[in-house]
Amino acid sequence: QSTPQLFSKSALESDGARLFTHAVFEEFQEEYKCSTNTLTSRGFSESNNMELNTVKDALRNRNFIVQYNPGTLESSCTCKLFERRGVPCRHIIWIYLGNGLEKIPESSFAKRWTKDALRDIKSNHKGCVGVGDVDIIDKKQIEMTKLWSEVHETMGVLIGRENEHVEDLCKLIKEFREKLLPSAPPMTKHQELEELLGCATNNEITILPPKISKNKGSGKRMLTNKAKAVACASKPKRMCNNCKQMAHHDKRNCPNPFVERPPQNVDDEEEEEEEEEEEEEEENEDDELED
Repeated sequence: QSTPQLFSKSALESDGARLFTHAVFEEFQEEYKCSTNTLTSRGFSESNNMELNTVKDALRNRNFIVQYNPGTLESSCTCKLFERRGVPCRHIIWIYLGNGLEKIPESSFAKRWTKDALRDIKSNHKGCVGVGDVDIIDKKQIEMTKLWSEVHETMGVLIGRENEHVEDLCKLIKEFREKLLPSAPPMTKHQELEELLGCATNNEITILPPKISKNKGSGKRMLTNKAKAVACASKPKRMCNNCKQMAHHDKRNCPNPFVERPPQNVDDEEEEEEEEEEEEEEENEDDELED
């Protein structure tokens, strides 16, 4: 990759251009510019081998506290940009410039944003499976990473060469594989999965299915309008006291307008009330049968 254009002649900025990819370096360079133009010191103290620097940010009009360890070069800032983006913030860069650092400490950048991130690819016996941090994997994994780096570099050298060199390399690989096969039995799918994940699988299942809970209204199916009409048609018709017709309605829900009748004597009114009570009892019985 080509070297990006630098803002200054600072060794710290040059180290960022050498370390980061172009896209990440643009973000780092923007933080570097702000660290040289918009920051001022507002306080300094020491506690437990840690330097506490209060930095005033003119753009944000806020004070940020930067913790810096001169021995381990570890640092942290209350703006939390490094925790979010993996790139040192302007406040940490300002502290580095004040202490005369010429290289960015390894604790101040994420490995995935560097140009050499592909050299730390995790590998298994079938190929590359992901990107990881070399510091947290075991010794065997580190050796496998180095092996794959050598393989990729060798393949790059073989491009454009004669076929004899490729055939010689294939022959060497086959001979070495035949030496390993008798001592290394084939792996099962379970073992391949454990090697891929980097940990042993747990055969004990502690997660149980949830208990079935029956809430109010569960288990009943809502009737459609068609089903309600069919159920209503199967009921026997009765006399409506309003329209005096045999139908599936009564005086309360009669679709016909109210029919005024001449006043009746007391006996007729009592008979009408008894008929209404009977109709209500029949409706209640029908409702109970439906439930």
